[in-house]
Amino acid sequence: MVVADIPTKSLQQRYSKEPELFEELNSRPARVTINGKRHYNTPFLTGVAPSVTSIISETASEANKKKLEMWDKNNPGMKEAAAERGSAIHRCMEQYLKKEDVNVPVAYENFWNGMPTLLDQFQEVIWAETPLLDKHQFALSGDGVGRIWGCDDDGRAWAGSPDIIGVANNKLTLADLKTSTGLYYRRWPKDLEKGSPEWRSNISGYMKFQKCCLQLGAYDWGIEQTLGMKVQQGAIIVSTEQKTQLFLLSRRYLDVLRDKWSKVVQEYYEQLQKQSDYDPDLI
Repeated sequence: MVVADIPTKSLQQRYSKEPELFEELNSRPARVTINGKRHYNTPFLTGVAPSVTSIISETASEANKKKLEMWDKNNPGMKEAAAERGSAIHRCMEQYLKKEDVNVPVAYENFWNGMPTLLDQFQEVIWAETPLLDKHQFALSGDGVGRIWGCDDDGRAWAGSPDIIGVANNKLTLADLKTSTGLYYRRWPKDLEKGSPEWRSNISGYMKFQKCCLQLGAYDWGIEQTLGMKVQQGAIIVSTEQKTQLFLLSRRYLDVLRDKWSKVVQEYYEQLQKQSDYDPDLI
């Protein structure tokens, strides 16, 4: 099994003592592709670690993987359009939080309309796609990618790029931004007729919400290990043409998500052990 050197202190503290490690790390591209999946160069002994999104994708059930494949097949071009829309709104979010000129493409104006009101709730911004404070610049690669790293108690590593870390309502908040053509839902639609269009829409929104929660659990743990901070709440911001949604996650729920993430990471690395073609040095 690929094992990382387990950090006994935050990587920020390590940076203060070993700046040359991070200077060398940041001289390389942040992201690399291994076996078709996104990985990140890391300061761990592994050298590379799978991205949070790659781990979530690889550990999805076979049924869900097949559903996604069928959706892609039946909706050609939609995946690419969603990625383009998401990149545009994320770019606008970053510009807004960094107090730069915001250039909203006309095609996505409806997705942006509700965003400023929510983003204004941040009293202080520590991270907007990339780290903003000098003491966190070690987490910014030379090619402009901000990222955090984490590993579990057995040294199984992961990495990812949070969207927002800041202070909102006097709480250190980790926020993730999603764009969607449909609304997200926090709860399973048990009161709707199974199989109805409304039920299907709610199920889709619920599954997206759960996936995003798991992602926040991974980032929460990584932020603690990388930046030496423990966030006090999580937030999911969903940009749709209908409205902009905000879901808050308590610190207690983030702890639950961290436990869920730990199980997913274990499953992912156990899958890797069964794959003879996996080579972590293949960059």
